[in-house]
Amino acid sequence: MENKKKVSILILTHNAALFIYKVLTSLRMTKHVNYEVIIVDNRSSLLTRLLLLLLHYIGWTNKLCFLDYNSLFAAGNNRAACLSDPKSSHFLLLNSDVEIRHADWLKVLLDNHEYGITSFGVVIGNPVSRVDGYCLLIDRELYLKHQLDESYQWWWSVTGLQAKVLSEGYSVKGFNEHEKYLHHFGGKSGSSFKVAKGMDVDPEEVVSWFHGRTIRIFDSPNMGKPEALN
Repeated sequence: MENKKKVSILILTHNAALFIYKVLTSLRMTKHVNYEVIIVDNRSSLLTRLLLLLLHYIGWTNKLCFLDYNSLFAAGNNRAACLSDPKSSHFLLLNSDVEIRHADWLKVLLDNHEYGITSFGVVIGNPVSRVDGYCLLIDRELYLKHQLDESYQWWWSVTGLQAKVLSEGYSVKGFNEHEKYLHHFGGKSGSSFKVAKGMDVDPEEVVSWFHGRTIRIFDSPNMGKPEALN
């Protein structure tokens, strides 16, 4: 039975054509959830852009935006969110270097979701425990209220977002074991982020964002109690 909620899946691309093809191919196995796929391309090579045009033409993506610069993670996802269907209830930030491995992966996330953020993937400590950003589900209105802070890039923008969600009393939780549903290859879109603004943030500043609040970490979506890891 299809979930009545609609998820806007936001994917940023920057080269790595093979992995883009892999994620979009595997996404097609998704069942029981109404979703749309939105691609924002951060100035990829001609080969990658041609591939994206072809896959969009054959209906594998719903919306496709080409940028003439590399907007990186925060700005790119904020741009993608603006292209979403106003009727969607959730955003899913999905990296272009993942592979879907189970038809119910998105249904599992939604079924385990509480108002706030739910993610496949967590980072323990260093400097705080936080959910990862390569497969992150968030309620639409929460994302549009806060968005990703473009003063920071990649993991710090996602970390700041979850700190804000926690500060409002909403759920932030992640699942350690998710290989059954999704695999993250990691690092396949290059290293441009390393020179992005905000990457040198002081770890003590990051800790201060949370005001002592912590995320909840579960072993897998099938477990009912969080592990005492943070």
